[in-house]
Amino acid sequence: MWIERANKKKDFLQSVKRLKSQVLVVRGARQVGKTSFVLNALKDLASHPQIRINLSLQRRGIIDGVDYFGRDFFGAAEDASQLLRNISLTLGPIERLSAPAIIFIDEADRHPVSLETIQTMAGLSDRLKAVYTGSNLENIAVKNAATGRKRHLDLYPVTFREFLRAYGKQPELAYLDGISLEDRTCSQMRHQELNDLFGLYLRLGGMPRILDAFIDAPGKETLPQLVADLAGSIEENVKSVLGEKTALYEYEDVLRRLALLSMDTLKFSRLQVRHASRGEAKRLVNKTVGARVAHKIRLYESGIDLSKYIIFDAGVLNYLLNGSDILRGRITDAHLAVQYETAVGNEIIATLPTRDDLFYWKSSRGAQVEFILRSPLFAAIDVKSTRGDARSLDSCAVFEREVGCLVKMSKEPPRRDAAHEARIANAGTPRKVPLVTLPHYLSGRLVEMLG
Repeated sequence: MWIERANKKKDFLQSVKRLKSQVLVVRGARQVGKTSFVLNALKDLASHPQIRINLSLQRRGIIDGVDYFGRDFFGAAEDASQLLRNISLTLGPIERLSAPAIIFIDEADRHPVSLETIQTMAGLSDRLKAVYTGSNLENIAVKNAATGRKRHLDLYPVTFREFLRAYGKQPELAYLDGISLEDRTCSQMRHQELNDLFGLYLRLGGMPRILDAFIDAPGKETLPQLVADLAGSIEENVKSVLGEKTALYEYEDVLRRLALLSMDTLKFSRLQVRHASRGEAKRLVNKTVGARVAHKIRLYESGIDLSKYIIFDAGVLNYLLNGSDILRGRITDAHLAVQYETAVGNEIIATLPTRDDLFYWKSSRGAQVEFILRSPLFAAIDVKSTRGDARSLDSCAVFEREVGCLVKMSKEPPRRDAAHEARIANAGTPRKVPLVTLPHYLSGRLVEMLG
């Protein structure tokens, strides 16, 4: 079953068309669906001559029914001469092509010098547009970064709204898309249905293979093995760039500890194992972020690194915390809090220009707000697994006077209190600031609604 990512596909097609002497680098964690996404989107550009290269192959071959050239298509030289020669031999003289050619390079991290080669190629002719993917691109050192030659498109797991569409929940999706804070009427029926569906998404996550098996009813029985295999694939991907220090870690346990520690500032000493330094633990986490398996959420207005980290997908997190029976496994209240924070954070990140736009906040008194957004409105966002109060948000509003809006994500229906008074006992001056309460299922529309 194909799961459509309409908005991301539109962004991809526009980005390809706008390429001028540049490479479009499609980034994302392993198994997030980069290859399938690009191949599907390129069908809409069928009028352009296309060449597909998979750098896990030495020579031409077929993978999943798709015909690819291999590493030998690049040739032995680090410059682009042999690559250009092979393109001309395949498509004909470049300057005579009816439309610019699209060169799709997959598994690019298997042949790191390819990025320098493809950047050189893109700079030589506007008749060549390069699309470049791999699961470890940010962990690969290149001699020439050539930042002006690259554009980026980040592919994240399937979002909740995309899941609803694929699952055939069109009435619920239409209701979700029509919600407005100006509308004071709320359908309790639809609200409860969407809360339940987000609870299901919290367990499944957005990895295409998992959702495909779930929606295909007979495939549900294979979910435990599928999610275990998927986590193993992710583990091996990061291990591939850790070098000899890999032996010091059971990497999945590191992911589990990252998941359990994701509610607060990460103390790297809590990831250390025997014979491994704090620096090596930090390097491990940085490589995990580079492989897009975790997102780094920086502490707002901090001059030192006091970041926290969230796992990139709710379903993978569910597996790490609760085991492979992701649909029926028992979830404790503590784990549920982690899962809601992670799911909401990932939904917000998927709507931002970059994952670096999301921060968190904490006070010297210990109050903490899960997320801070600076645009389109300076907003403090707190995530509750059920209902909860607004005390942490009030602290943030009192100490950070530029905060323009408070947002509580919970299971409650959407509403806005334009005259909310933020106050904390024995500290700061109370102030009036809008408080918006949104259900978790509106996380993907949060930025839009703030705008």
